[in-house]
Amino acid sequence: MTRILVADDHPAYRDAVELYLSRELPEAELCFVAGVSGLAALGGQAFDLVLLDWFLAGGEGGDGLAVLEEAGVTGPVAVLTGAESPEVLFDALSRGAVGFLPKTLPRAAFVAAVRLLLAGGTTVPAALALAMAGAEPGAAAAPAPAGRLLTEREEAVLAGLMGGGSNKEIGRQLGMQEVTVKLHVRRILKKLDAKNRTDAVMRAQALGLLPACSPAPRA
Repeated sequence: MTRILVADDHPAYRDAVELYLSRELPEAELCFVAGVSGLAALGGQAFDLVLLDWFLAGGEGGDGLAVLEEAGVTGPVAVLTGAESPEVLFDALSRGAVGFLPKTLPRAAFVAAVRLLLAGGTTVPAALALAMAGAEPGAAAAPAPAGRLLTEREEAVLAGLMGGGSNKEIGRQLGMQEVTVKLHVRRILKKLDAKNRTDAVMRAQALGLLPACSPAPRA
């Protein structure tokens, strides 16, 4: 049986997708989740296709891809998004997505794209592909200027690391899910080229992102 995972936090859109696919692909088993925590709970399941909202609730753009990998969920991933930009397209494709489906697609085009993806194909809007080709992807992927190396959320998580908080404790302080904090920590370590949480704080202090002489976090 064909298994399709739909990860989207907009009820009306999920209902529309369910209606389209149940009518056109009645043999398919559909699974729905509404946030990154739902992806994390899938634990190693395999799907023939994953339709993933790029801005899924509980995370930032593209976080769902990292959660799928961490949870061991397998299957080709096509991104669903209302952000029809070459930057988002480049980011999605560079991280392994095989399809890019704007939420403005009419029903017939959406179903045709899903059929193509299930058959092993790829699908990307031509206009966005052309825009990406002329948009110098390297520039889109460049790091932020000094002083804005981290996003506001990452800076908040980094402050929690400085205080020695666990992911769970930081999540409570910032009103985030633990899995989201974990994703931010991973991004912080990568951006700062840090070996662990303690190293991240030390590097952040050296860059002036944190005050010096702070309590050492748990490694």
